[in-house]
Amino acid sequence: MKPSFACSACGFRFRADARYVGRSVRCPNSACGRPVLLRPAVEQAAAAIRAPAAVGASAAPPVAVRRSAVAAQGRVLSGRSRWWLSVLTVAAICSLSLVVFQGSQLWLSAGSLQAATSETATGNSSPAAPQSPPLTPEQQEQQRLAEAQAALEKTRIDRLEQQVLPYLKQYCFECHGEESQEAGIVVHDLRGPDDFLADFRRWERVYRMINSGVMPPADHTALPAPEQQQSVARILHAELYEFDCRIVRSPGRSTLRRLNRAEYNNTIRDLFGLQITPADKFPQDDVGEGFDNIGDVLNVPPLLMEKYLDAAEEVAGAVVDLRDFSKGIVQTFAADALTNGGEKPTVDDRGYAWLSTNGRLLAKVTVPADGRYVVQVDLTATQAGDDFARAALVVDGQAVHEAEVPGLRREQQFEQTVELTAGEHEIAGEFLNDFYDPEAPERRRDRNLGVRKIVITGPEGGGVDLWHETHRRFVTSRPGEGRSAQQAADGVLRPIMRRAFRRPVTDEEVQRYVTLVERTMAEQSETYDYGVYVALQAVLVSPDFLFRVEADPPADAADRALNSFEVASRLSYFLWSSMPDEELLQLAETGRLLDGDVLQQQARRMLRDPKSEALSRNFAAQWLNLRNLADVRPNPEVYPDFDDALRKSMARETELLFASIVQEDRSIEEFLSADYSFVNERLARHYGLTGVQGEDFVRVSLAGTQRTGVLTHASILTLTSNPGRTSPVKRGKWILENILAEVPPPAPAGVPALEEAGSAAEGMSLREKMELHRRDAACAVCHRILDPLGLGFENFDGVGRWRDEDAGKVVDASGELPGGDRFAGPGELLGILRGRKDRFFQAFTEKMLVYSLGRGLEYYDRCTVEEALRQLKSGGNRFSVVVEAIVTSDAFLRRAGRRELSSGSGSGG
Repeated sequence: MKPSFACSACGFRFRADARYVGRSVRCPNSACGRPVLLRPAVEQAAAAIRAPAAVGASAAPPVAVRRSAVAAQGRVLSGRSRWWLSVLTVAAICSLSLVVFQGSQLWLSAGSLQAATSETATGNSSPAAPQSPPLTPEQQEQQRLAEAQAALEKTRIDRLEQQVLPYLKQYCFECHGEESQEAGIVVHDLRGPDDFLADFRRWERVYRMINSGVMPPADHTALPAPEQQQSVARILHAELYEFDCRIVRSPGRSTLRRLNRAEYNNTIRDLFGLQITPADKFPQDDVGEGFDNIGDVLNVPPLLMEKYLDAAEEVAGAVVDLRDFSKGIVQTFAADALTNGGEKPTVDDRGYAWLSTNGRLLAKVTVPADGRYVVQVDLTATQAGDDFARAALVVDGQAVHEAEVPGLRREQQFEQTVELTAGEHEIAGEFLNDFYDPEAPERRRDRNLGVRKIVITGPEGGGVDLWHETHRRFVTSRPGEGRSAQQAADGVLRPIMRRAFRRPVTDEEVQRYVTLVERTMAEQSETYDYGVYVALQAVLVSPDFLFRVEADPPADAADRALNSFEVASRLSYFLWSSMPDEELLQLAETGRLLDGDVLQQQARRMLRDPKSEALSRNFAAQWLNLRNLADVRPNPEVYPDFDDALRKSMARETELLFASIVQEDRSIEEFLSADYSFVNERLARHYGLTGVQGEDFVRVSLAGTQRTGVLTHASILTLTSNPGRTSPVKRGKWILENILAEVPPPAPAGVPALEEAGSAAEGMSLREKMELHRRDAACAVCHRILDPLGLGFENFDGVGRWRDEDAGKVVDASGELPGGDRFAGPGELLGILRGRKDRFFQAFTEKMLVYSLGRGLEYYDRCTVEEALRQLKSGGNRFSVVVEAIVTSDAFLRRAGRRELSSGSGSGG
């Protein structure tokens, strides 16, 4: 039977001779008549796998074609007997991609087309096939590639059935089968090659275990030959990582994300210009994929909802000035807000600051208008000698009133009305007659003056609108002069909502919040300002403010392009951990932000902005695990010089190196090779550097020292140590994960810690203990990778200081990496790692992509990473190149409608 085809426009099915495959004909449906490309039919694809070439035909040899991962979009329907469904799907789609060459499409003549399609209407297959020219060279190549693709798919099935499945059954099913699911991993449900990508994370874990030699464990009843294990690992690697990025085009889909604590605080700062941090009172954000901005873990528990309400009230209260100006304003300066000669005084448990000699306690006051003000000073005194303590009220250096203060230790209030002009003034209480008699009884020996507070009220009569500056900036419209409360509230709330929601707002949306103002005034008899205060709280607890909202594509679409405002938010929260600024919003309003050149220009501008330091504090601090440094507690008996000041200086050094690479757009290779750093006096002394004084950080050269790049920063060396000694294992693991883009397998169950190894002898060096530990076959697989990386930095102690000896023995920091690279110390090891910079570039790019998207990476994200690495290489390895590659990728600019989740779960599902 001749193969069947379907019109992609109207769905009409018809048959035609196989010789016309790859050509374009017109749909025989009289109501359609559109061009139809005759794609290779599924029967041909199946035949290419099942049957040898016909007699007299030359069989095209298989070619190295990267396979498609499209079939991973759906799983095999039922059992191994249906493996061919996935093969046919792949073959059909790949064939389509190979034969679409519009410039070489041939149109059949009207007679030939009629002959080819008349069979559909009559069902008659007897007419002779029309004569047609032979296939063009391009069409022959297309056909050959389609056949090669089909052969490749057959090879995949063969490898699975002949090598992978027998291996899993013999060495893995016992612990990871249907009955036993150790570590939550099962492998018995593998049905076809496409299962690998359909549950990518699970099979990636399996691959890593097999490739590293951790599984099967050394005590398994039977162990595979090394060659067999390596062969299966190569097959799994090919299935998981070798696919055609031209066909795999899913941008992925992030879970709806709320603002995390840092983003909330930064957004409040940039929205209102307030230097407050209400999110500090929120519960800690959960961490996923190494970061605290991952949508999957940013839940909203009831406690957080309560904190949202508290924060909204706090912020709205800081924006809207609700003071009653009908009687003037009251400004109170407690004792701890006063100064004595520029210094803060000591305050006792009753709230008094004491003057033991003649002097002043001063408040710096800003009065809003010219007028008469009442100044009140609360005083007390101790008695000595014959006279009472005398105090003066001093305004701008001039005494305006004097009074006696009986020494009864009872509070006395003194008031004086003074004329003040609008602006800043200094108002003080001054002690005038100090007295001390060492021969007198103790309770009457010393005369002192205590000041509890200074209060300024005015101007007299009030009636002046004295709102603070923030109120004046945002409450720009008021009822009156022909303007209703509704109109005034609209004028105030609309611009705030546009920036708070990071997008244009509709009249209907604004009206909902304006109605709150009106109802507060009408139903609660409150002022207009109080109504705005209530409405602003409602804005700040709206999901449009608290969440980064991105709509899903239509149900019939696989994905959609983000609109310009969604892109603006993705960009600003990626680079600034905050809302878009006005320039970004204006570009979004015009649509220009979606232009690739404009988008890259904005990314570069934002990286130069000081707000990009958020990348140091939020991306780098989590990527490099710097936040964990706060929890590290070195043993004070071993490291007596370590304190919190040094801890903070360590972290700041690493943040400043990252910030300099970002803002100066330097090569990211400098994370490994920088011959400079940033230190203050405390850290310089720790490093043995001279010439640095004070708490401020300065840039210093590391030439001639033992330090190069972030791997020799005290922050990294300390957080990868144990409390009382270094930890080569922790250091090696850190390097493996953050520098070499590898994830070490977990330690086997029941393996003792290094200190607990029963046969370890007293006096053994750390290296000797580790060599003893590696004799356990279950430990050796991992430790042969981890230990050399960590031991290479043994010249740095547990808090990052250089040392030549440890416990009286010369430090041996030599080693050999898997693969044969030898080194004699940290300098040579750093050189080897710099030689593997491509691995570091991959690790860095993957981490930054996770952070930018707010989700873990899936198999199809490998295409985005590879493209970013290609651009990085051609762009001089500069930091901005990575950012520009990410923000112009489909993963960043588009949103999928259905998430292809690789859960890593145990079951195939």
